[in-house]
Amino acid sequence: MAAKQMSMSLTLLVDKERKRVIYAESGKDFVETLLSFLTLPIGTVIKLSCKQPNVGSFTMLYQSLEDLDLEFLNSKSCRDMLLHPKSSEEQLHKNLRLMVDIGATKPTQHYICESWKCCTQEHRLVSTVKDTQCRCGKMMSWAVSEKKDQDVDAEWGGGFIKGKKRFMIRDDLQVSVVSSSTFFAVLRELGIDDASVLEERNVNVGEEEAMSLLKASLISNSVLSNVFYSKKPKQMQTKPKRRIFQAQDFI
Repeated sequence: MAAKQMSMSLTLLVDKERKRVIYAESGKDFVETLLSFLTLPIGTVIKLSCKQPNVGSFTMLYQSLEDLDLEFLNSKSCRDMLLHPKSSEEQLHKNLRLMVDIGATKPTQHYICESWKCCTQEHRLVSTVKDTQCRCGKMMSWAVSEKKDQDVDAEWGGGFIKGKKRFMIRDDLQVSVVSSSTFFAVLRELGIDDASVLEERNVNVGEEEAMSLLKASLISNSVLSNVFYSKKPKQMQTKPKRRIFQAQDFI
């Protein structure tokens, strides 16, 4: 079953004085979205990041392949598999609350050689790209359906994290389990000793925000601030009724 694209609520602790996000607090859904970035092939990352110049030379490499005449490639399938690669962990993405690779919401089609003898007795190859050349020289153009791996679904549940822990995600995307010691360690590290400069805010994270997080993670060490701090008031709302953590809360 394909993942349902929906938004998630995220609580941010911001430093109003320095205009930055200290950390975000969330359940496992948001953390799993961030972890899914690590499974994306580099070609998919470049494609999803809209070929930003700041990604470096990979951007030009990707653009060069797009512009390269097909006569210099073995086949069109060579270009397709490089420009639109599949994640090796696609099966585990299917039940994530929010999937970044929007192409992965469609089931991957598999193809076998058009020679029945080859695909059943000789090479027995399978490709996710149509018209890939088989070792026998023929095209792999016959579409086949793949049996669903029940064991994978049962073991992983479509995600990466078990349980219902709350997580702290720092501005540079360091992830840890929420605890009082971690909270105070972060404040000490950043030199914050005045709680009046801190404020909690709520944001919604949907597909647009997830894509922005992916792009920012490639070029910045202040990802959450880049994506969320400049949000318009209607998109980032202060929570006036909830009190910022104080030292006595943990005594």
